[in-house]
Formats: sequence, structure tokens, C-alpha cells
Amino acid sequence: MSRLRASGGKAVLALPMFMLLGVFFVLPIAMVLALAFKPYDPVTLTGAGYTLANFDRFLGNADHMWTMARTLGISAAATVLCIVFGFPLAWHLHGVKSGTARLWLTLVVLLPLMISLVVASFSWVLILGNNGVINVLLMKLGIIDSPIRMMNTMTGVVVVTVFSHISYAVLTIFAALENIDPSLSRAARIHGATDSQVLWRVILPLSLPGIVAGASIVFSLSMAAFVIPFLIGGGRVNVVPLLIYQYTVQFFDWPGAATLSILLLLVTLFASWLLTATAQRAMPWERPR
Repeated sequence: MSRLRASGGKAVLALPMFMLLGVFFVLPIAMVLALAFKPYDPVTLTGAGYTLANFDRFLGNADHMWTMARTLGISAAATVLCIVFGFPLAWHLHGVKSGTARLWLTLVVLLPLMISLVVASFSWVLILGNNGVINVLLMKLGIIDSPIRMMNTMTGVVVVTVFSHISYAVLTIFAALENIDPSLSRAARIHGATDSQVLWRVILPLSLPGIVAGASIVFSLSMAAFVIPFLIGGGRVNVVPLLIYQYTVQFFDWPGAATLSILLLLVTLFASWLLTATAQRAMPWERPR
């Protein structure tokens, strides 16, 4: 009886969270899903009945499929770079023993999250532009004769995306490193392992959960990014979120925008599941027994 009361009390405490998720997460997704099956009407925006024609016109459109592929490519590149550059930062932060130094380094890592994405993107415009800091510095050093075009390119979008999202990778990897038992590294060294062998054969495998978590967060955020492709890409780097914006605001094709949103959600979920499933095959110790 006491167990039932305890479980009932926990359910009551969790009720506000479930209501919040239901109203602001589940319900909007359900509304978008229903709208995706509505026919488009140029007068009323949505017609009567339900249809699969919206999915047919997007899945059969080569331009839209290339836009989806471009979105996947930018997100994958940003994810890989965030992990590659984020792991050394997390490893250094993990090795810092001074509490004050760790505090300041943590603030530096969190800095991209503290700055408004719009403000940060406009700052990168001043850095990556033809008259920006990078081009001016390279020309003064005599490395280049004319400015390198970095704005309105996929490269510029990837660079700013990495800056904006690398904090998530660093924090998740750092949390995984903090949970590794230091005695495992000592035991490996006692058995003759070098520092590089300890890193590659002990630390890196045990930090895979943090790497996968960080990669999933960065990839999901990159797939849904709108501000960075809009400001840094300048409309020339078309991605699915920009396409959704065009169908919503410019074309007033709300069923089409809803269809693209659902397709983007499904592709993101599938890619995240594929990443997690692949990582679990490399982590047999994490599988449930």
C-alpha cells in the first residue's frame, strides 16, 4: 500500500512536466503532422480532406532532395568538427585541477551559448566578409592577393555552426570524462601502456557515450538551424529550414511547409538513431544484459 502511495505521489509531481510537454511539444507536432496531410488551397491555404500529394511533390522534386542532402552535409560536417575540436578542449578542462582555472575555462566554453545567435552571426559577418578581419590579415601578411570568399558559402555556414554548437560537444564529453575511473588509466600504465595507448584504448572508448550524446545534440541543432544559414549563407546556401520559411511566409503554402517539417524531423530522428545504434555496437559494455 505504501508503495502505491509513493508511486502515486511521484506521478502527481511529474504531472506538470507531462502537461507542459503535452501542450508545448506533443500537441504542436501533432498539429503540424495533421497539416502535412491537408491539400494546399491558394485561397483558404488548406483544403478539405486528407492527401499524400504533399509528400509526393517534395520526395519527387530533385531540387528539394538536393536541399535535404545539403542540409545533411552541413550538419554532418559541423558535427564531426565539433567532436574533433571539442574532445581536446574537454580533455584539457578535465585535466585542470585548479578550481578557479576550471571555472574560467568553463565560462569560456559556455560563452557561445551566452551570446545571442543573431548577434554572434552578425559578428561573424565582420570576420568572414571580404573586408573582414581574416581577409585583411591574410592580405597584410602577403598570403593572398585578393579576398577569399567565405560569406554566402557552405564553408562559412559550417564555421559559424561549429562556433555556435561546440559548447554542447565539450560539455557532454567533459561529463563522460569525469565519470571515468582514474584507476583504469593507472592500471593500463602499470601494464606497460603508453600515454597514447591509454588515450586511444581506454579513455576514448569509455568517453564514447559523451561523444555520441554531443554529436546527437549538435547534429539535431544543425539540422534545424535557421539564423546561421540565413545570415551567413545570405540566401545562397539553401537548407530545409530556409525552405520551410519560404513556403510559410512567401508562398503561404502551409501544408507544404508542414510536410517539409515532418520530413526534416524524420530524417533527423533516423540519423540520430543510426548514430546511436552504430555507437552501441562499438560499446558492448553499455548494452543491457
